[in-house]
Amino acid sequence: MKNFRKSLLIAAAAFAPLFLSAQKAEEMKFINADQLHIVGSGFDATHVKYGRIPESLKGEMRPELIRLGANSSGIAVRFSTNSKAIAARWKVTQNVSLNHMPATGVKGLDLYAFDGKSWKYAGTARPSGVENFSVFIKNMNGEKREYIAYFPLYDGVESVEIGVMPEAEIGIPQSSLLTKRAEKKPVVIYGTSITQGGCASRPGMAYPAILGRMMDRETINLGFSGNGRMDFPMAKAINLIDAHAVVLDCLPNTNAQIVRDSAYNFIKLVAEKNPVRKVYMVENVIFPPLFLDLKTKAELEEENIEWRKVYAQLRKDGIKNVIFIPGKDLLGEDGETTVDGVHFTDLGFQRFAKSLFRYVK
Repeated sequence: MKNFRKSLLIAAAAFAPLFLSAQKAEEMKFINADQLHIVGSGFDATHVKYGRIPESLKGEMRPELIRLGANSSGIAVRFSTNSKAIAARWKVTQNVSLNHMPATGVKGLDLYAFDGKSWKYAGTARPSGVENFSVFIKNMNGEKREYIAYFPLYDGVESVEIGVMPEAEIGIPQSSLLTKRAEKKPVVIYGTSITQGGCASRPGMAYPAILGRMMDRETINLGFSGNGRMDFPMAKAINLIDAHAVVLDCLPNTNAQIVRDSAYNFIKLVAEKNPVRKVYMVENVIFPPLFLDLKTKAELEEENIEWRKVYAQLRKDGIKNVIFIPGKDLLGEDGETTVDGVHFTDLGFQRFAKSLFRYVK
């Protein structure tokens, strides 16, 4: 037994340097993300840097939307480099901590590399406070590749820099992957804390990011924790974006009365802006505890009924570009998809994204 434990300690010591030893910041050169290619920001001018509220509509938004819109969820930087190591240096605005979500998802960064066929996870920049430095990946062969680094989900960022080795080249992306272009317009996703990314372990696991990689489309994350309530100014904000499609996943933040009061006019405004653009109405998923919590189950079922009525009325009124997505099969039936009965685990985000992909693709 002693020899076995000794072997484990030796193995752990050998394993640690490969993944845990850090490249020193002073050994790297840094380039501001603004000099590369920012994606995931739907507006030309936002109320804060790397924000999600258009400056032109700031005066019409509730304070909660202004605050949450300063979180950088869904915003990312695309670049190419031949560096053998890649790091990030960034400063967050609030240094948020949550009791049900990893710090890497709240205020960390996440790197993916394109392997010629698909996007593969490459590493996470772990936060340590307000000002941060962390290595995504090292020990690479120096081949030039395409990368995307996702920004924090539940904090804002004042600055983001990408670090590479001094002899390496780094610049704007050499391909159009995950960037908006005429034939690949972005998909806008409007919703709740789940849409924003709660409780993904890292930014690249939020379902809008997963869906974007699956579709090879830029996604615009307009998820606002606790505040996806179909405010009319948010419909106006959505209509500022020249989008391929709009996904409305806001029911967890509303109730039957809000749906009756707001949904028809909100969706009509979004749908009529561009009759060719599809607008997807996502029904409430079946959250795992509902087989026991009968009161919440009844409330969500009532809300779903009102949501279906709105869809039927829109279609009856000649608005044909709305598509209904039932909630029944979006998460699976094993109940292993949430952190707290509501917010998704990485497994939940993967399943939800794959389910939406069947419709949105």
